[in-house]
Formats: sequence, structure tokens, C-alpha cells
Amino acid sequence: MNELLLWAIRRVRAQTLGLATDIPAERSCLQSQPGEHHPTWVLGHLVLGDTYLLSLLGAEDLPADFPALLARYGPQAPPLPTAGAYDPYSVLVERLRVADARRLEAIDRLTPDALSRATPDPVLAQAQPTIAHHLQALVCHEGYHAGQLAAWRRAHGLAPTPWAFAPKA
Repeated sequence: MNELLLWAIRRVRAQTLGLATDIPAERSCLQSQPGEHHPTWVLGHLVLGDTYLLSLLGAEDLPADFPALLARYGPQAPPLPTAGAYDPYSVLVERLRVADARRLEAIDRLTPDALSRATPDPVLAQAQPTIAHHLQALVCHEGYHAGQLAAWRRAHGLAPTPWAFAPKA
């Protein structure tokens, strides 16, 4: 199961980074309509998720800036149309790449017993009872946000990107 989860997690992150990499930083907080999750918010939200996952897996402690990440990019944080409210876009892209490498290492080390361990967050555990369930949910979660990035790109006149799960042309 670990191999399949790692494959899906790698591919969905490749999709996200493919969608995010060529977005001009100066446009990354533009919204087609108020409340739209723009690329800066989406990337920060995924960084927040990776940071929390590393903590849940016991691979890293929560960083000192976790409360700030939660305030800017958490599920209750509204996406604001001003870049000054966020970390620089290039910093978020790089932080997402670094966190991805760390989470892949941590997930690769998980044993079948560790994957079947109860999700330690009582709120998440209501819908994702084990670590394996949580990892699978993260694939769906990131795919959802990749769809938001794809729609944002289309609305803002950027070219589509190849689908990471398709055969190479």
C-alpha cells in the first residue's frame, strides 16, 4: 500500500507544481471573483498541510511559523487579493518542493503497522481513521486544489499544463 500512496502523492504534487511554476508572482493573488482561492493561497494552504502532516507522522515538530501559516492559509482564512498578506510566491513554491521531499521520505519509512495507526488528530480522525486514510485523503485534497489552479490559469489566460497522470506524449 505504501508504494501506491507514494506514487499518487508524487504524481499529484507534480501536477500542482506543473500548474504553479510558471505563474507570474505579480499575478498570483489575482481573483476572478471575490473569495476565489488564488495560487498564492492554494500553495500556502498545501505548505500548511505538508507541515502538519510531518508533525502527525512524528517526522518533524511544528515550525515556529505554524500559527502564522494557519492564520494565512488555514481552511478558515479567506483568500485576500493582496500579495502583502502572504509569503512571497517564489518562497511558497520552494517551500512546497522542500516539504514534498521531506514528506516522501517520512511516508517511505512507514511500516504497515504505522499506516494502520489511528490518525492522532481527533477532528481528522472522524473522517480519516488511520494514517493510510489520511494520506489517501491528502491525494484527493491536493487534486481538488490542483483543479482550482487549472481553473485559475484558464480564467487568467495562461496555457494549460499536461496532466501528470497521463502517458507522456
